[in-house]
Amino acid sequence: MQMSFQLFHSPGKCAIALSIAALAPLFFSIQSRSDSGPLPSGSSSASAWSSGHKSAVRLIAVNQGPAQGFYRAGAEIRLDPGAITYWRTPGEAGAPPVFDFEGSENVADVAVLYPVPTRIDESGTEVYGYRQEVIFPLHVTPKDGARPALLALTLKFAVCERICLPAQAEANLPLAPLKGVVTGGAGGGQEAALAMAEATVPARLTAMERDAKIAIARDRGQQAPTWRLTIQNRETKPAEEAQDPLMQDLFAEAPEGWFFETRKADRPNEFLIVESERPKADAGPPPPVVLTLKQPGRSYEFTAELGGASLVSKDR
Repeated sequence: MQMSFQLFHSPGKCAIALSIAALAPLFFSIQSRSDSGPLPSGSSSASAWSSGHKSAVRLIAVNQGPAQGFYRAGAEIRLDPGAITYWRTPGEAGAPPVFDFEGSENVADVAVLYPVPTRIDESGTEVYGYRQEVIFPLHVTPKDGARPALLALTLKFAVCERICLPAQAEANLPLAPLKGVVTGGAGGGQEAALAMAEATVPARLTAMERDAKIAIARDRGQQAPTWRLTIQNRETKPAEEAQDPLMQDLFAEAPEGWFFETRKADRPNEFLIVESERPKADAGPPPPVVLTLKQPGRSYEFTAELGGASLVSKDR
């Protein structure tokens, strides 16, 4: 499977001066392979670090037995001080990570989970990503749980500090058979790191759960198409917000050609969703958008029909 590495930006916006497009064929690439054998039951393991431009990448995994039907693993990126990398939707500029598991053996599927990002100001441009360190949890389903597996990753991503450069890391990690092993045992540092990363992955809400927690209403008092999102089932305490305002935020993901800005409103517990760009030939209602609500406790992800009646209570 051929994976592409693309520069993302919002058309018509002031983007960061990036070197990715010019340097895309020149990825910094270092291969890493675990020196350990297959991961035994109830333990954790990690590949060696692949070091590149202001970053290092490795695979980690915890074998907890056959009950769940998949391995809990993670792709860990460590960044130099001041460097950042991007979420799956990078914001006004940047490039998302691209995961390729083509070289894996006895692997049927790998689900990549994304921890909630941080809004970062890059020279006046807002991007969504991570500083210092991020672990992307991986759920690795084997083809045959009675046989060992090999998880092989080629990861393409951007590392930015004043300018952005592309990076590519390769890591391999052998995994013991899932079937016939005993669940349990201490997972060590990898177990704790994976648990922390998984806790920051937004929970996916059903439509019923979304409507119990969230209200979205069109605000016709604004010049651009604008919606107000109100948190109804509040889980964030005011004291927590005051301590770290970055711990509460809202991110919008829309189809290609559309861009929705999000920011805190002038009222407590509210965010504004502003349609700032749409395809020139599209004069209809906005498409469904995926919203990620970041909170100090549990973050949530859900789909919203901004033009639909189900989420619009009344005009303000």
